[in-house]
Amino acid sequence: MPSRIGGSAASDLLRDLAGRTVHGPEPRGAGKYHYVHTSSTYLRRIQTLGSREIQGSVDHEERRQWIAADGSGRLLVTQDGRCVQPSGDFEPGRLPATFVTDTDPAALAAELRKGNPRGSTPAALTLFGRIWKNQVVPPALQRLLLLDLADCPDLSVGSAPRVFAARSGVAVGYVDEERHTRHLLVFDQETGALIGDDLVALDGAEVPVPTPAPISSTEWHSSGYSTTTAEPPG
Repeated sequence: MPSRIGGSAASDLLRDLAGRTVHGPEPRGAGKYHYVHTSSTYLRRIQTLGSREIQGSVDHEERRQWIAADGSGRLLVTQDGRCVQPSGDFEPGRLPATFVTDTDPAALAAELRKGNPRGSTPAALTLFGRIWKNQVVPPALQRLLLLDLADCPDLSVGSAPRVFAARSGVAVGYVDEERHTRHLLVFDQETGALIGDDLVALDGAEVPVPTPAPISSTEWHSSGYSTTTAEPPG
């Protein structure tokens, strides 16, 4: 669980990470498609037909996506090596392609407020992860996103979950006392890149498994630009 060191410690860490983005490499490849490769686990609720009992199952999936600004592209989602929905090729307008690309601080701040009009910290963490899941994030944009997140109140410094320990991750998170959840974002301490997004149900949460229990966890493997949907960036 994150230590309640105070918002200033988490903010200082995020600003330090923002400064380290200058050491991060520019995205690989070139082309109109944003390629993102992640793997995830998530808690699935299972209710048998005719029964009121709800059980929990932890599912694993790997996701590769190629998405262009016009909403066209390809998804490749696998579970246990099997291709599953929503895998396929998509015509323009069929995929979410609301890319955040502006690196003017004021313009970016205004764009982020559209996605989080109340300025809540839980929504800011969710939006941060969603941006990284949908698109390539170059270091210049990454820096501004980190600085924006650093202004959120009630953040705390946490320990990176074990799954990310081998990648030298540092974590910043928020405990939602009302929903009884803990949301952590895990960053590469050398470059500030996002490498993990982890949501955990705490004691008191209404989940069909003993707590604390993972609700969802995403690990980023690679990203870049591609001219086709056939292969990852070179």
